[in-house]
Amino acid sequence: MIKSLPGLLVLIAALALVAAAPVTAAQAKHLDIEIHESFPSGFLSDACQTDVVVSFDATLNVTLVYNQAGLLVEEIDPSGGGTVTYSAPLTGNSFSFPFQVTIIDYGAGAQVGSTFTSKFVGLFGHVPGLVASDAGQAIVTGVVEGFEANGSPLLEFTDFVLAHGNRSSGDDITAAICSALTA
Repeated sequence: MIKSLPGLLVLIAALALVAAAPVTAAQAKHLDIEIHESFPSGFLSDACQTDVVVSFDATLNVTLVYNQAGLLVEEIDPSGGGTVTYSAPLTGNSFSFPFQVTIIDYGAGAQVGSTFTSKFVGLFGHVPGLVASDAGQAIVTGVVEGFEANGSPLLEFTDFVLAHGNRSSGDDITAAICSALTA
């Protein structure tokens, strides 16, 4: 009986670990999200004195991480899956740059009305040869407004918290965009 005690303790410990395991094995979910959106920019069209269109084209492999209660607690959107393009249809000029990495922290879990903190890392914008690239890190907060059918949240960004890295002024960026599109 004494010889089987260590074996029994190992079995009890193993059963305790199995009982403590999460009910659902999947703590992360991967989504392939297609984004193909274009819209006219009234602000840039006015500033550049020609029609300006902003386009987002991407196939993103997004990772959604859930807590034990099944609430979304983190979202990781890797870079390299898409581009942002500024174009002026009347001049035929355009330029593009890649999406940046985005990591979103939903705290205790995303619910309608809950807050989040989003961290953007990498290249935010680049007008080749006309202004230094906007790059670095930016942190923005906001509110969860709802959810898509695939589980990804609909977000409203409300407050710009901080930025590190190279940041040009809004006026310099606008002037560079207009120069690139109207030259």
